[in-house]
Amino acid sequence: MKYLLLPFILLLSYTTFSQQDCVCSKNFDFAYQKLKDNYAGWADKVRPDNQAAFDQLSAEIKEKAKTITNDRECYFHLKKWFDFFQDGHVFITPITPYTIDDSPDIVATRAAKVPVLAFNETSFMQYLKENESGLTNAEGIWESDDKAYRIGIVKDKKDPKKYTGFLLADRDAAWKTGKVKFEMNQISPLRYVTTYYYADFSTETSFTREVKNFLIMENLYKFAKVFPIPKEEVSDEDIKQRIVDFRIEQLDSETALFVLPPFTLVNGPEYIKEMISSNKQILDNSPNLIIDLRNNPGGDDAAYESLFPYINTSSIVRKGGVFRSTFENTVSVRHELEAIQSYPAYKERLSPKLQQVLQLMQANSGKFINGPDKEFRLTSIAPNPKKVAFLVNKNTASTAEQFILEAKQSKKTIVFGENTKGLADYIEVRDWGMPCYGWRVAFALAKSARLPQNPINNVGIAPDVKISEKEADWVEFVRNYLKK
Repeated sequence: MKYLLLPFILLLSYTTFSQQDCVCSKNFDFAYQKLKDNYAGWADKVRPDNQAAFDQLSAEIKEKAKTITNDRECYFHLKKWFDFFQDGHVFITPITPYTIDDSPDIVATRAAKVPVLAFNETSFMQYLKENESGLTNAEGIWESDDKAYRIGIVKDKKDPKKYTGFLLADRDAAWKTGKVKFEMNQISPLRYVTTYYYADFSTETSFTREVKNFLIMENLYKFAKVFPIPKEEVSDEDIKQRIVDFRIEQLDSETALFVLPPFTLVNGPEYIKEMISSNKQILDNSPNLIIDLRNNPGGDDAAYESLFPYINTSSIVRKGGVFRSTFENTVSVRHELEAIQSYPAYKERLSPKLQQVLQLMQANSGKFINGPDKEFRLTSIAPNPKKVAFLVNKNTASTAEQFILEAKQSKKTIVFGENTKGLADYIEVRDWGMPCYGWRVAFALAKSARLPQNPINNVGIAPDVKISEKEADWVEFVRNYLKK
């Protein structure tokens, strides 16, 4: 397990302090001590060649922190110090995330560039009725799955590949009836590249699929058609295999797609195992399997273990982390081991490893110790799939990257996409409650056994086959590639 911040462990590491008389420097002093004494990457990050610069930064941060009492100001001030480590596994978790919003003038400038169509729901309904015989399926009135948006979609009169989605009711002073919410450009039948406008009129480009009476904008929204009455509606099987975010989908007679949930899902191992069991026939009869790990932030490395029988061509070995043995890290591991005894699933998965790590840490205080390796033995090579493609992007991180590295021990695997995030060198993340504002500070207790020879932090894992950003449908790209 590379990234574990479970509710019962959070309670154990909670520290109670008075929130009165809070100054930012209390949190800085606390974080400095915790990282210096316990962070597995401290000696790699604070080196003789940058010690002077680090000391100067620390002194400046601490001095100004003495004058800061506002929690938001404190967060962004301390972030400058945390950024020094260039490790996404070293961070502060506030009660509520802080954001930096654009100024009203900037938002207003963006808003002015977004068109407004001369339709309301009544007039658009009339337009649809008058032109019903010539409408495409995408044109009509659609409603988001959370009921937040009721949208009209109309085809451009000059460009038959372009569709515009607009509001059918006022939402606020900036978002009025007729304001364009997204623009879709058709790239192939039932496939679109969508430019979506957020509340502040910033944009995101998304890939959109049309499945009967549903539009699925990846990582954004799902819309169901309201009017005209759809000629064909999705079935229960469509919803299960084509609509839901996490699914196993039969793309064609040779290819299956497995879109995995984030490994942070509390019941992730059981959930994925059930997905495999329910779709065994598809997996067993598909020569090509695409495993979609895009935007997967990692989490519990037990989550994906049930996929190994379909992947491995030899035994797969998971190297244990190299733990920094300190008094406080030993306390963290001991508390975690005690806590999971009341949770059978975690107890079964984690107790053997944690017991061994704890014994080694207790016997080697002040040193680094090697956590146990775990071998996933090959019983037989599955006849299908014959090729396993991993689809990754810049947001594939942490334990999801570990999954890729382990899977690459198999001769079946090919990685497609772009470089991953690069967040898997410092692992076994735990956290402590801080003195002020209800914050928590998190850091890695261990580092990867790959270090120092093969680091990936802030670089990522390079794909075997790079997919251009200009390629809209990455799944289709991989599907066609595997058929070669």
